[in-house]
Amino acid sequence: MSPRSVYVFVGYYVTLSGFGAFGLVSSLVGWLAGVLPESDRTERFFQRLIHRNFALFIAWTSFARLFHVRFHGLERLPRHRRGLVVVANHPGLTDITCLLARIPEAVCIFKSDIRRNPVLGAAARRAGYVPNDGGHDVIRLAAAKVAAGHTLVVFPEGTRTPPGRTLLPLKSGFVLIARRAGVPIQLVHITCTRPVLSKGRAWWKLPPLPGTQDVTFGPLVEVDPQASTVEVVQAVEAWYHAVARAGNSACAAGSEPFCSPIRTGSRPH
Repeated sequence: MSPRSVYVFVGYYVTLSGFGAFGLVSSLVGWLAGVLPESDRTERFFQRLIHRNFALFIAWTSFARLFHVRFHGLERLPRHRRGLVVVANHPGLTDITCLLARIPEAVCIFKSDIRRNPVLGAAARRAGYVPNDGGHDVIRLAAAKVAAGHTLVVFPEGTRTPPGRTLLPLKSGFVLIARRAGVPIQLVHITCTRPVLSKGRAWWKLPPLPGTQDVTFGPLVEVDPQASTVEVVQAVEAWYHAVARAGNSACAAGSEPFCSPIRTGSRPH
């Protein structure tokens, strides 16, 4: 192995170990805080704790020249709006890490198995994240949090996008949540140059590195009360496919129509 290959090999597994260690510490704090009553203040504390851990993680991967994350159009993210649904495509497990590293206080809809995960479970519960095994209660609980002023991050594909695919069909829950809470939807487009923690690839398998992930904040979708849920979903899917055809740089540069607010029935071509 070349010196560079040895460096990447060691760096990757040291980075994964560090991520796990920080997660264990966060979950330990969450477990110890279990004696405290559930409150909005407690949830926001743990949201910020997770945010700082993830921000430190991506700062380290960039410093180590293993995995560089570039954010585009972050200024389009409403900073002073109470309540927002952030929707993103999902090429890999690093997506949520990147988003929460730039959104200080956010809740997520997460797989129910994570509640039993020693690295993420306790902190996720204390942060007020919503498990996805509640049926219609998921929509109700998530909408209540958004209506109370929280930002919700959701991947409506429901799973990671398989390599070679642009987008899986979107599930409509994000529209129902936004409509019920009376808030807009912020679109985010994510691409990655390497299959880092992508679907079908074991997390422990060393990917080809270094890699770059681009996280581009696109337009707001104003949910028209008169529009059907299907129409809104179709408009969002059309935007993702249009960006994929034009290239992520078109959205990153703020080109029309990729970054102007979308109203239902108005789709980029």
